[in-house]
Amino acid sequence: MRSDGGTRGPVEAVLVTGPAGSGKSTLAAELAERLAGWQLFSEDDYWARHGWSGLRTEEQEAVVQAEVVRDLRAAQRSSPGVVVEFILYKRPPNALSAYRAALEAAGVVHATIVLAPPVEMIIDRMRSRGRAGDLADLDGCRAGAEQQLACLDDESVRADLRVGNDSRTAAQIAEAWVAPLQAPARDHL
Repeated sequence: MRSDGGTRGPVEAVLVTGPAGSGKSTLAAELAERLAGWQLFSEDDYWARHGWSGLRTEEQEAVVQAEVVRDLRAAQRSSPGVVVEFILYKRPPNALSAYRAALEAAGVVHATIVLAPPVEMIIDRMRSRGRAGDLADLDGCRAGAEQQLACLDDESVRADLRVGNDSRTAAQIAEAWVAPLQAPARDHL
């Protein structure tokens, strides 16, 4: 496994991102559960805490990202690592570039998992989770998913970081990542 940021050493943070409905929360929870002692941070919790929803302003994004970074850095003092999940809905500068920059500045070795399932898989997930807002506007959700997936076609999202068009469950994806994340430092290039 190759870490994608920070200095050499064992991975201390995993960033899980992708479009809405791609399975970020499910995968992040699986990883945090399987990686003994790791803590999970969901950017959604911070947005909810502020009562912010809908279109996000740059100022709101900056506030939330600063709070997430503060809390994950504090958590790293008492746990072996952190998993952070957040939506990726625009090209850089975005949450991914902000978290990478903050972690690299702090010397935190991190890995990134970018979920990029096909649009139909995202829409199926939205149908099955049954949120009223999604179900009321599946055409809008489809357009949003297409736009968010297009954001992944950016040089900042390396192809080897993407998990895409396959039928693996979150548990299977997590299992594939756990052993490399726990490997000795020499395996992280």
